[in-house]
Amino acid sequence: MRLARLVLGFALVAVAIYFVLSPVVVADALDKPHDTPTRMINLRASWGGTLAGIGAFVAWLPAVTPWWRAIVGLVMWAMAGIGSARLVGFALDGSPDTRQAIWISAEVAIVIGCAAALHFKRIGGGSGGA
Repeated sequence: MRLARLVLGFALVAVAIYFVLSPVVVADALDKPHDTPTRMINLRASWGGTLAGIGAFVAWLPAVTPWWRAIVGLVMWAMAGIGSARLVGFALDGSPDTRQAIWISAEVAIVIGCAAALHFKRIGGGSGGA
């Protein structure tokens, strides 16, 4: 079962990388505008980044229980994927606006908070109600 989750997770990440590197394909498929750097960055982050985060979560998830770990892990990996794709957009599309800076700051803060919660809860040994 673990091998199947790893394969599925990495397959999702591979598709996500294609979406992150090909935002025009995503935009054309969804009939979304892609005429500004901000829109290109958002396409990369919203579609490729989210899928990358979900794929990484599937590959990482040790077990669905305890439930708090699955929820915190999903949020952490989703934000990590979105933030990573956004940074790719900054590098490839340039011209990130103030709103993009706010989004990446929030994504980094959420990832750090979730990672800390997972780490300290594990050290504390609590099951979190599972």
